[in-house]
Amino acid sequence: MGKTNSELKLLAKENLSGNWGIAIAACVITWLLTAAFTGNGTKDNTQLENIMSLLSLFLTGPMNFGLSNVFLKIVRSEPTQFNDLFAGFSFFLKTFLLHVVKYIFVLLWLLLFIIPGIIAIFRYSMAYYIMVDNPEISALEAIRQSKEMMAGHKLRLFSLWLSFIGWFLLGIFTFGLGLLYAMPYYEAAKANFYEDLITMQETAP
Repeated sequence: MGKTNSELKLLAKENLSGNWGIAIAACVITWLLTAAFTGNGTKDNTQLENIMSLLSLFLTGPMNFGLSNVFLKIVRSEPTQFNDLFAGFSFFLKTFLLHVVKYIFVLLWLLLFIIPGIIAIFRYSMAYYIMVDNPEISALEAIRQSKEMMAGHKLRLFSLWLSFIGWFLLGIFTFGLGLLYAMPYYEAAKANFYEDLITMQETAP
């Protein structure tokens, strides 16, 4: 059955003890480099927005790889350094393609209907972790393995995400300050979810 949300969240808190500084920094820097300056949509800054959107396109893959790398190290109690956040740039083409292919696949599902699109988001959610553990594989292979790994577990991850809704809303109402706690907490729980899936695969008959 796998670990419950409560168990995953308790593990996340234990993992983050003594690691809050690097966890918060990793989340904030990833957000700044991939999302913070995009989507404003005013006429006065259209050119700047286009530049930032292009930067986001190129940086999102490597930074998401790095974020996954940092949190996997944290939950595995491995030494974690600030440079681990930028490990994805050593595999720039693969991580860039992973972001682009995931985006295209999710968009195609969203064109069918919103629910298939949401399912696709969770179906491919383990791809970066898989590539961190197997940097030699291609983007398509990481997505394929994520699809297989998440078979029968998408609702579990959705339930875990829902359990953080209160924290995310608190973060919004506190003008983002609460997200400094909520985002590392969620990322650590999600990394533990991936670890739990690996354990289930290894112990499956």
